[in-house]
Amino acid sequence: MSFAFFNGKYMPLDEVAISPFDRGFLFGDSIYEVIPVYGGKMLEGELHLQRLLNGLSAVGIESPYSLIDWRVLITNIIVEAEATQMIYIQVTRGVEESRNHRFPIKVVPSILIFATPFTSPVDLSYPGCSAILQTDKRWQNCHIKATSLLANVMAYRQLYLEGRPQDEALFIRNGCVVEAASSNLFMVKDKVIYTPPIDNILPGITRHIILQIAKKLHYQVYEIAPDPNTLEKADEVWVSNSIEEIKPVIKIDDHCIGSGQPGEVWREFWLHYQSKKWDGYEV
Repeated sequence: MSFAFFNGKYMPLDEVAISPFDRGFLFGDSIYEVIPVYGGKMLEGELHLQRLLNGLSAVGIESPYSLIDWRVLITNIIVEAEATQMIYIQVTRGVEESRNHRFPIKVVPSILIFATPFTSPVDLSYPGCSAILQTDKRWQNCHIKATSLLANVMAYRQLYLEGRPQDEALFIRNGCVVEAASSNLFMVKDKVIYTPPIDNILPGITRHIILQIAKKLHYQVYEIAPDPNTLEKADEVWVSNSIEEIKPVIKIDDHCIGSGQPGEVWREFWLHYQSKKWDGYEV
């Protein structure tokens, strides 16, 4: 049975009861975080938790816990028997007596934490995925990890309606490809790595690890968002997130990327990422 921490109490996950007047439920007025756990240890837990606190501060929700407190709460949720699991955290502004947009709001934040097992679908045998370019219709604060993700969901719905539910959606903003629907973007050309800057995209923790690996392996990195034509001429394209880790893209809008297979640079980075997550070596 999965357990959760909900508003000060540990309980079975299926006993969690969220109020219909919770602002996270009504408005998406909440921040969330996802932390991968390998062998009982959070991968870059401090960075994930700091991003959670940064998001709460950005939207004016006061965190009821310190970094140390958050770590203790999460440690009590981790399931020892699961080799790989995902910790989900959501903090909403809280429950009001009625549905109301306006401030001031005098409520106590609602806190939910739970763990679920997961297995990354990407390994060395992964054949790569295709992607399509879409106009970025998200709100203009993509660096905040808010639960209001309807535009991201609609991007995946479009893929589903087109008969390609396993493909990726790559977002174009101001003529540049900035991000995937739930992942950061990387491009490799002539052994040089390019990735969009985090000026208005999510500062991904997996992205951070990849940049640290690149430094260790002496790869040159430019934080530049490519235009669609440049991206389609890349030698390799990857997307990265905590669950799928580093996923190679082999086709964009029916344009073959490189050899049409996952590349050698991706393979090198994937292997180093596995060492990082299991052995905890410093990158």
